[in-house]
Amino acid sequence: MRNRIAVWGRDAQEKRVLMTIELQVTDNIVRIQTFPEKVVTDEVYTAFMDKWRKGQDAELPEPDRVIARELSVTDGLLPEDLKAEQTDMIVRAQTEWHFNVLSEKLAQNYRSELAEIEDRIERAGAYSSDLWNQAKAFWQKVQGQLQDKTLMREQGNELRKRSDAVFAKLKELREAVNAQYEEESGKQKAKFATLLDDVEKRIVEGTHLNKVFQELRELQRKFHGVKFTKTDRDHVYGRIDAAFKAVKEKRGGGKGSDGGSAATAALGRNESRYQGLLKAMERMQKSIGRDEEDLKFERRRIERTDGQLEAQIRQAKIVMIESRVASKNEKLADMVKTKAMLEGRIEKDKQRAEKQARKAAERAAKDAARAKIAAEMGSRTVSPEEQAKLAAAAALIKEGKRKGKADRKELRQAAPGDVAANFAAFSQVLAGEVDPPRKVKGKQRTAAPSLLQQATEVVDEVIEKAQHEVQSVVDTVKATARVISEEE
Repeated sequence: MRNRIAVWGRDAQEKRVLMTIELQVTDNIVRIQTFPEKVVTDEVYTAFMDKWRKGQDAELPEPDRVIARELSVTDGLLPEDLKAEQTDMIVRAQTEWHFNVLSEKLAQNYRSELAEIEDRIERAGAYSSDLWNQAKAFWQKVQGQLQDKTLMREQGNELRKRSDAVFAKLKELREAVNAQYEEESGKQKAKFATLLDDVEKRIVEGTHLNKVFQELRELQRKFHGVKFTKTDRDHVYGRIDAAFKAVKEKRGGGKGSDGGSAATAALGRNESRYQGLLKAMERMQKSIGRDEEDLKFERRRIERTDGQLEAQIRQAKIVMIESRVASKNEKLADMVKTKAMLEGRIEKDKQRAEKQARKAAERAAKDAARAKIAAEMGSRTVSPEEQAKLAAAAALIKEGKRKGKADRKELRQAAPGDVAANFAAFSQVLAGEVDPPRKVKGKQRTAAPSLLQQATEVVDEVIEKAQHEVQSVVDTVKATARVISEEE
């Protein structure tokens, strides 16, 4: 129904009058005018019905009475001294007009909220995902009201046009930010490419790999602190990951190396998680700060609110924002606990990585010493007789290893304790942990010598013939045993 109607009725003197009733939605006022029947000619009545009711200009006579009343649900639309002939139209107008007033108040609230968003965008001067989310959430609310038909079509069209302008402005700001972001990402990508070119070159050369590994870790930390586009991030991350794998392959896949790599990887993961947590905490604190600013704004506005409906709506917004702030504070407290936990883990990972590095260094020193001894032993000159004896000892050892599986059952049944003891003793001699056994005068062997005992006697004979080179011969035996083991 239109906000203007014209109906015939009677005044207090029972005279027939034409009543024009107009709703002033913004002020919630009903304006009533009466015209005596004698001045309402056919032309005047046509002007009222065809032009005035539609809001068009028309030449109308002066009313004899003008009344302004507040629209109320309980009171009637007309004063008591005026009676309409079409009472159903009056009742219908009163019901629909009350809905129109409430709808207009709701639309006015949305206009105010949209004005706040427009003001924030104007003050920000740059694109922000929070502003985009606020505008999106606002339009979703308006769409819901339009679907529920609590907003008029004209009101919805007005809000749609303003919202479209807001989104257009945000898109323009976003395009400017994206262009700047892509430019900065390209610069960072080129910077990392230069650093990675140098690292990859040294990996190929295979020099100072430990130092290269540490530089890669530092590079990885810097990588997580730089903003890239998705394409640039994937490209740089792929090169860093490939460089790590190449360093590990160059350094070897030993147990100690694996342990150190595992400790280093755990440290890197925890540090990356720690840095990500710090950024998340910073974002959460900024979000809480923005909500608190919104709270101050809403509290200032509620003090200057004229209408009760707007005050109720703003109070509801304050409650929602306070609830949101409380929830974010709880999440921030959990982040603080996680931060303390990660700091403890990182400290333990650092200690573990340092321990693994020390072990790796010690292991490398031992390997270098063994290689040096083996090289020195390989350059020694051994007499033909000693070579024959050592070859015989090596043959006995190899023969014992080949027959070990076949004779295991027989050895266990014969004298498992003696065999194990002889083998352990001979292993200690070969490892240089104890001096070779000596023959004891006056002591007779009561049992036949075993295969391992025969090899021990051969070594004894060599040692007795070259007393001044006992230690050198033992070293030679150790080297020979190691070579045989490697061949098999």
